[in-house]
Amino acid sequence: MVQGKAILTALLLAAGATAASATDVNSAAVIGANAMAEHVRAFPAGRDYDRAQVLKQLNRVCASDTAFDRKRCARAWRIINDAHAELQAKRAAEAAAAATPD
Repeated sequence: MVQGKAILTALLLAAGATAASATDVNSAAVIGANAMAEHVRAFPAGRDYDRAQVLKQLNRVCASDTAFDRKRCARAWRIINDAHAELQAKRAAEAAAAATPD
């Protein structure tokens, strides 16, 4: 009987310690929320995406010497190049569809 109470007490204490320590550990949800907050801070939803402003910001990031900014620059250009290739493929498909007789 005493051994059963000791095990129950140990389980309750362990469960309480786990819940308390879980708040100190960065979970995937916390890390994702922090990353999204940083993205929203950098690119707010209400911002007018003027080409000149976007290129100015891109040039500023690409001119930076930090490794983080170099990665952001490379990723941005990869996204731009992928979007351009997709646009060119779409235009070629539309031109091919328009050129073929029905």
